[in-house]
Amino acid sequence: MELIEAAWGVEKRMGFLKDLVKYEFLRNALMIVVLSSTLSGIVSPVIVYKRMEFIGDGLAHAIFAGVALSVLLNFDVLTGAFLATFLFAFLIYQLNKEKFVSESTAIGLLLPVFMSVGVVLFSKTDRYTTDVTSYLFGNLLLVTKQDILLILLTAIATALISYNLRYEIAYWIFDEEMASFYGVNVKRIKLLVFILISFTVVATLKVAGVVVMGAFLVIPGVFAKSCARSFQNSIMRSVIFNVINSVFGFLIAYYLDLPPGPTIVLLSFLSLIFSLAIRRC
Repeated sequence: MELIEAAWGVEKRMGFLKDLVKYEFLRNALMIVVLSSTLSGIVSPVIVYKRMEFIGDGLAHAIFAGVALSVLLNFDVLTGAFLATFLFAFLIYQLNKEKFVSESTAIGLLLPVFMSVGVVLFSKTDRYTTDVTSYLFGNLLLVTKQDILLILLTAIATALISYNLRYEIAYWIFDEEMASFYGVNVKRIKLLVFILISFTVVATLKVAGVVVMGAFLVIPGVFAKSCARSFQNSIMRSVIFNVINSVFGFLIAYYLDLPPGPTIVLLSFLSLIFSLAIRRC
């Protein structure tokens, strides 16, 4: 019996490897899962340390309006997504900059507006149900080589910017007023972080989807913050945690025929709870 189970396990593993070699869409899906988990792992500690979880979730939902507009007018989805997230981030930045309302209040105002615009626009398309499901929960079957190139370039650019400005970003995170006193352009850093988060949200859309995007941006950072020795160390831990859980979540989704995005989020959450429980023992 044990030999039969072992043989079955080897056959299933070989089946995945054979499919990986045979099907281009599966290779594309695995590559974009690794790249998107790396990218979101880089920005997640910044979001968590600065307590910007709400804006990550807001940007993820704002993207829905851009996607809906691009589907309705039949132009590139990524272009519409970028326009929507940049507009959302810019409006939040300006409202907070001018002290009209607090950052969280501005997000609370704009988030349902952008989502409502998306739903209204999607309702006017012929593919309402299919498109909404794909973009709400992600769809790796939609991944193209252009998407892989985009997320690769975004990940490289985000890594380089984060490394070159690591001290300025760290000062801004932990003490914004002191950072400004010592000559750090906190407004520029804040706007730059908003832009990086916007790029991350757009690049990982087809993996996570709108609904679970917030978890992709938060869970790795929470894990890293709980065990990292420094802010720089937290980025490395966040990326490693995210990549491992994303790959295993992808494999679980493949074998059990589950949606990859939500499966990865659930596995990441369970891993986080397990790691926190171990530290308390």
